[in-house]
Amino acid sequence: MKISFLHLLICMASCLLLCNCTQTLQDRIDRNPAMYSALSGPQKQAVGQGKLLEGMSKDAVYLSWGRPSGIKEITRDGINFEKWRYTRHMSVVHQDVHIGFSHGHHHGYYGPFYAFGPTIEHVPYTSAVVEFRNGSVSSWERERR
Repeated sequence: MKISFLHLLICMASCLLLCNCTQTLQDRIDRNPAMYSALSGPQKQAVGQGKLLEGMSKDAVYLSWGRPSGIKEITRDGINFEKWRYTRHMSVVHQDVHIGFSHGHHHGYYGPFYAFGPTIEHVPYTSAVVEFRNGSVSSWERERR
């Protein structure tokens, strides 16, 4: 089967559009001007650098680091805490050997077959956690890059 250049180009453009679903820091600021303008000067500077400061609001953390992968609500000694977890993915490569038996689907071949090759798995892991105490940042931890 021959694939035309136009079909290939349309497929590539579609893939690029579908895969471009992550927002950059500047996208978040541009889409939330009221949220950004409500920040203090030092908070605006920290957000612009993708950093956090103690006492920041949840809106400021969202602008700086984006939407968390998960949120956990905690009450400890009558104080409300919230933890935002950010997840990244690590590629893990496995070398696999596949052994099977063919039933004659391919040109009448009957017998065993062997396949060797890598399998790539994308394993999620927690890369950062932000803790809020009564709605403001009290602590955070982030993996070094």
